[in-house]
Amino acid sequence: MSNIAQMFQDEPKETRPDLLAALFQHIIAMAPGFSQALAQQIEGEFRAKHAGEAFVILKRGPRMTPEQRQAVYADGLTGMQNDEITEKHKISRRTLYRVMKDGGGRFGS
Repeated sequence: MSNIAQMFQDEPKETRPDLLAALFQHIIAMAPGFSQALAQQIEGEFRAKHAGEAFVILKRGPRMTPEQRQAVYADGLTGMQNDEITEKHKISRRTLYRVMKDGGGRFGS
């Protein structure tokens, strides 16, 4: 759970900040050519289509380069313990398993 979500977890849903509205405000602030009218149109269509649904926002870290993946894979083939590999490369155990399953490459690379 994110820090923001934790801040509001005890509040009723009705008083929590509206993520969709905040997102469009941020887009408008960052992209001057993106009009308020277009934001409202997209927001309205999205709300009509997805009203009442719950969404999860996944945390995404920086992607590993092919070189980093190969280094993890090479370490995985040695006698090094999983904990040592994850600590050395600052990755999760799940990422280690995924890299090993993929053979050190990603999508045929």
